[in-house]
Amino acid sequence: MRVFSIIVKLGLVVALFAVTALTIGYFHFSGNLPELSKLSDYQPPLVSRVYNDRGVLIAEYADQHRILTPFEQIPARLKHAFLAAEDQQFYEHPGINPARIVSAALANIRAGHTVQGGSTITQQVAKNFLLTSERSYSRKIREVILAYRIEKKFSKDEILYLYLNQIYLGRGAYGVASAAWRYFHKRLDELTLAECAMLAGLPKAPSSYAPHSHPEKALKRRNTVLYLMQQSHFASPEEVVEALKEPIRVTPLERPKLTNAYADQVYSQLVKRFGSKTLRRQGLTIVVPYDPEAQGAAVRSVRHGVLEIEQRQYYRYPPHHAASEWSELLKSWAEKRHDKPAIPADDELIPALVVRVEKNGDLLVNDGINEWTLNKPKWRWEARPEIPEGETLPPRYDRPARWIAGDEIRLQGIGKQGVRLAQEPSVESALYAVDLQKGTVLARVGGFDYKRGGFDRIARAMRQPGSAFKPFLYATALEAGFTPASIVMDTPVVFEGDQLDDIWRPENYKNRFAGRVTLRNALEHSRNLASIKVLQNIGINRFLRALENYPFGRKFPPQLALALGATEVTPEALTESYIVLADGGRKWKPVAVQQVQDRTGNTLHRSVAGNRCQVCHASPVLPVNDSMSPAEQVLDPVNAFLITNMLKGVIEHGTGRRARALGRPAAGKTGTTNKQVDAWFMGYTPQILTGVWAGRDVPTPMGRHETGSHAALPTWLEAMQAFHKTRPVEDFVPPEGIEWVAIDPKTGLLPSEHSRQVYLEAFRAGTAPTEADDAGPEDGEKGFFGLGL
Repeated sequence: MRVFSIIVKLGLVVALFAVTALTIGYFHFSGNLPELSKLSDYQPPLVSRVYNDRGVLIAEYADQHRILTPFEQIPARLKHAFLAAEDQQFYEHPGINPARIVSAALANIRAGHTVQGGSTITQQVAKNFLLTSERSYSRKIREVILAYRIEKKFSKDEILYLYLNQIYLGRGAYGVASAAWRYFHKRLDELTLAECAMLAGLPKAPSSYAPHSHPEKALKRRNTVLYLMQQSHFASPEEVVEALKEPIRVTPLERPKLTNAYADQVYSQLVKRFGSKTLRRQGLTIVVPYDPEAQGAAVRSVRHGVLEIEQRQYYRYPPHHAASEWSELLKSWAEKRHDKPAIPADDELIPALVVRVEKNGDLLVNDGINEWTLNKPKWRWEARPEIPEGETLPPRYDRPARWIAGDEIRLQGIGKQGVRLAQEPSVESALYAVDLQKGTVLARVGGFDYKRGGFDRIARAMRQPGSAFKPFLYATALEAGFTPASIVMDTPVVFEGDQLDDIWRPENYKNRFAGRVTLRNALEHSRNLASIKVLQNIGINRFLRALENYPFGRKFPPQLALALGATEVTPEALTESYIVLADGGRKWKPVAVQQVQDRTGNTLHRSVAGNRCQVCHASPVLPVNDSMSPAEQVLDPVNAFLITNMLKGVIEHGTGRRARALGRPAAGKTGTTNKQVDAWFMGYTPQILTGVWAGRDVPTPMGRHETGSHAALPTWLEAMQAFHKTRPVEDFVPPEGIEWVAIDPKTGLLPSEHSRQVYLEAFRAGTAPTEADDAGPEDGEKGFFGLGL
């Protein structure tokens, strides 16, 4: 009896000591625990998603790829899978499961280090939200205390909601909805039982059980979860048997459909307006007017155009490989192309090795998969650089100027015909297209291979526009009282400067002069001397004031060379300035981001181009930001139509005749700078405006034949043909105040008995000629500009 009394007393002492220790420990560890407010106001980082106006997901921005999903929208089978794998007694325990803790502790003692956790889902919520991932007993005690508090404040469903949305499941996925999308490209309600089990098996070790990198381990873990679901009565034996038969099919991560310079423009606008942190963490829903087909066609057009220009360049000395290197080289090329077609695409370059040069000059080449025979190339080799005395040529020039076995070349696909010899481009190009009817950006291509370098030549390349700048001069001349039939002189002129040897002698292309020509003729055939004299007549200051009405975003120097485009602009600024000419004299900014909503659906931003913003035009006070403002009328609609009608002539019978292949009314202008350093074609229909530039990043000549009509227009034409496939044929509609009068295109006057041609010209009402040139072409020149001057 006495012994029993002693035991009881000892037990009471131990119990008292334990309670005291637990109380002290509780107050010690709970004194500085974080508040639970972070759970009450759950606002986790979410992925921002970009859709086009057809509702197709085309891009995502995220620091943590998470799609927040309400608890009631998470399927029961997915919840059951996680409960079976992570915490089968979740709805029964008070936040901690002593049996699991003891089991884990024994396993850790046997191993000598922490190998197993006994955490409940509630404890995992405490750790993931409020604590660090440190493995220590002190952190575990704090976790237990927090789990108890969480259970007191939140319902079981609320805790499970937090867990399923917060947990990291590998492959950059946070939460179950993100994981379903990134592993299977499915919504939660589309998941099978087997897929639910696979996701539920990931929290234990996301990288170890990742199905895309460890398929066997993932399969084994998935099956374990299925058996656990059966044991827990979350799934029937029949359902599990069927699920076990299902193979794991992981969908490759989708590449963004929003690409190239278009993607950069959208991202930069969003960052500028909202900041990078908001964009990548606040779950914005963004709508952009992106057409993947149009962008794809634009990219292919640019690549085709560059590769065609490159065919006319000198062939650069290629890398050379010793015979001992061939086998490994061909093997590496084959491995990179194992899942691609045998014949490369017609805008694709692949490496190949010259295996043998035949006696007739044909090349036998091998790309690692196929052998090809190329007819004797007609390419001219680049000249070797001049080397100062005492120095040696770079190694790549230490060889003959002909192809030899071991040369590494490039092949370009040419459809069913196979391949042709090519080389990595030394020339670049850029394209910018605007949907004039919707007021949106249609396509932006920043270069031949935008992924390599990512330099947006549309927005950042400052280049001379050459004659593509002339329409702004001629539009100013129309404002000054000229008509398309006004006579100007295309004759040589010399300008002397202050210094004795400071002489400027501008020239026409091929140094030809036409004498008396109409204003239309001067623009159609891009006559430099006539353009300079037009600028002299209207005055440089007047032209500079007119240029301020266009969105060039810069000031221009007061010099006569401005008539020839001897200044620098970006392709973006030049193309958007052409909007004024193409859209009846109205200035507006094409829209690249139409709408942005926050995670709750509130609209943060809405943008409508000025030419379509009916609210803006009704009351300019109503717009909420600078993206909702009316178009500004900066050029008289009559003059805008007259210049457009003259630019139609550029295509019909001027320097842009190649564009007639478009097969519909279009207006445009070529541009070429000195020594063919830059080549342009700017052109539009009533529906679409497209600008194309070609040149080298370091301004150097491309070759004497690389004019705007040869180097830029073919790219424009291919892109515009693709853009207009499903669009009706439309012509430019004249505004009120236009009259049509038949004239003699040689004299700019009414036809006479001496007229050899008659042309129906558009005029501002009341400005058409009223007399014929009855004296005939031999009569003297009447007025320097046909304006009585």
